[in-house]
Parts: sequence; C-alpha cells; structure tokens
Amino acid sequence: MLKDLLKYFVILMILMLTGCNKKDIKVYLKNPISLERIDEPVQISLEKIDKTGLDYFNISVYDGDSEIPFQIEDLDMNKIPDHITLVLNFKSEEKKEIKIYNKPTQSSFKKRTQAELSRKFDYEFKNGKYSGGYFKNIDWIRVPDGHKDHDALFRYEGPGWESEKVGYRFYLDQRNRIDIFGKKVNDLVLQEIGLNDLEAKDDSYHNMQWWGMDIFKVGNSLGLGSIAMRYNNKLYTVEETDSVYCYIESNGVLRSGVKTKYFGWQVGENKYYLESDFSIFAGSRMTRVSLIIDPVPPNICTGLAKAENTEYFESEDKLSKWQYIALYGKQSLAGDDLGIAIIFQRENLIQKSEDDLNYVINLNTKNGKLTYYFLAAWQQEVDGIKNIEEFKNYLENILLVLNNPIEIL
Repeated sequence: MLKDLLKYFVILMILMLTGCNKKDIKVYLKNPISLERIDEPVQISLEKIDKTGLDYFNISVYDGDSEIPFQIEDLDMNKIPDHITLVLNFKSEEKKEIKIYNKPTQSSFKKRTQAELSRKFDYEFKNGKYSGGYFKNIDWIRVPDGHKDHDALFRYEGPGWESEKVGYRFYLDQRNRIDIFGKKVNDLVLQEIGLNDLEAKDDSYHNMQWWGMDIFKVGNSLGLGSIAMRYNNKLYTVEETDSVYCYIESNGVLRSGVKTKYFGWQVGENKYYLESDFSIFAGSRMTRVSLIIDPVPPNICTGLAKAENTEYFESEDKLSKWQYIALYGKQSLAGDDLGIAIIFQRENLIQKSEDDLNYVINLNTKNGKLTYYFLAAWQQEVDGIKNIEEFKNYLENILLVLNNPIEIL
C-alpha cells in the first residue's frame, strides 16, 4: 500500500512539474501610431517571454481566435531557439493579445519567403568553367579558392532571397554586388531562375520571363546596398579576401536570409573579418542588412548605382532617427520605372557623397556592428508603385514605422 502511494505521489509530482513547465503564454503587442500596418514583422525574444520551457517545435500561435503563421528562429545559429517571428496586421493604435499554446499546430501555412544557394555537382572543370553536371541547393559552402565571376559554379551566380514582392541576389565572387529580380507575380520564383543559363549561355533571366526578370544593371557600381569601405580616398568593395563561407541562415515561411563570413577582407594594407546577414520578411520589399566587422573600421560605405533618367531625393525630416537616399525613374532593364532606396540611422551617418558611378553614404559602426536596409519597387509588380509620388509616400511611411516599432508590453 505504501509503495503504491509513493508511486502515485511520484507520478503526480512529475505531472505537476511537467504542467508547470509547459504553460501557455500570452504576449501583448501595441501599434503606437495612428497608421494601419500591413504585414508588420515582429520578432519576440523567447528569453523575455518564456520561463516555462515550452517545446517550441510543438506549439501553435493565435491572434484572437485565429491561428496564425509563426517561425521559430535561431538567429545566432547556435542550434538553440531564441526568437519567434510573426507577421501581423495592425489597425491604427491597435493592441493585440497573442497566445502561444502548448499544442502542435494543425495548420499548414503558405511559404511567403525563400532563400537558396544552389551550386553545381558532377561537373568537369576546364578552361576556367564548371562544365556539365547539375545544380542542387545546399545549406552552406566554403567558396572554392579561385572562384570567379561567370565560371558557372552557382545558379544565378550566388545566393538569392525573396518575398512575394521582390527577389535579390548577390554575386558570390570577387564582385560581391547586389542585384534585383523584379517580379510580375505575387509568388516565390527563385527555384525557377538560372537553371541552365550559364551553361547554355542563353542568359534567360535578362529577358522577360513569365515571372519577371533581372531588372538592374550593376556593372562596376555598388548596385543596390552593396558593402564597401572608404580608405585613403578610395572605395574598396569586398573583393580581396582570404576565404569566404556562405550559409542559408533561414529559409522560413515568414523570414529568410543569407549569412556570409569573409575572412581577411583586404582594404589597403589592413585586413578585416566581415560577417553579413541579408534577410527579408513576408510581404516586404526591404532587405535588412546586419553587419559585424572586426577590427572596428573607420567606416562602412554603401550606395545606389547612378542611372540616367532618374531623380535622386532624400528623406524630408532631417532629424528623423531613420533616413533614406533614393532614386526613381526609368532605370529598369525592362525600360520602365524602378525605385531604389537605402535606409539608415542618422546616428550612423558620417557623410554623403557621390562619384561617377554611385551615390554613396559613409556610415559609422557601433563597436563593429551596423544595420541598414535596402529596397526596390518595380512598376510591374502586382499592385506595384506606379510613380515617384507614390514611391516617396511609401518611403516616408517606412520611416514612420521604423521610428515607431511595435511595442511588446
């Protein structure tokens, strides 16, 4: 009898402790401004909201009575969940109660972002080209020494990331410039791009496809938001390095991103470790750029490629925490209107300048860390921005949102 009572007591204690460690969680959010916010990303630190030890791979999330998509994040890539990402709609000054339940989701949510890195396998390397073989998506790579532009190692020449609205890529070679895939469809398309282009030499994504096309000419410019440093009055892009590692940092329903580590970035007689993270949220045109650099540099530069038939302009409120520089006009390779912009914090600004190819902003890091954004808005997007006034209003609203983040109460 006593043995049975002890056994019952132990089982009861285990159940009680298990229950204590898996309570449902409520999170309160507030839109602090009188502006409706559609597809607003919210990233919540699990450390701040959860002391119960929930199994975050077996939960569901509700906004009121509606189950909503969510994404569990490991932002520092240490294999331990640290954030939960949501993308929500807020009415003017609306408060929301978000509930995280200790039960697996029964829903299948549409994937609204994507990141991929596709390299060639079973190739023959001859005459400086990766010939034959096939492309396959990978999670990471140490870029082979000697890899150069147009050698056909990577599908569309490097990693790509996208939301439903727009896609981006950067050249994972000595150029390290950022380019734009304009989209005529409200869907994910990277998996359709560049399947045979470099091998077949038909370069199809530079011509209009059912999904859109490469709409931007980069050349020797900074393209859109590419990374550089000014040293002794010379602009150094990330060209000479000792080694480069590239990772798919996230490939989720609501956020996707690419992380790249550059060892021994040569700038004049100096060398730096540079880590870049490009990420995009569902429903957004903006890429968030998060940089870590060591040792602390004198500056980080980025910019916009100059183009004919465009108008350059800047944010109206010069005291705003967030600022932008922008270009709008017929700079698309399709011959129509395209708006591009870089958004940065005023406290980071050293100076603005220009050269023959670029409008440049010089930025300070904070202890070797820096965050800025870039974006592109093409005329042919679904429900796209059609003129410069719409583009200006769009950018001013972005600043209003960035200056007034969603409050986690």
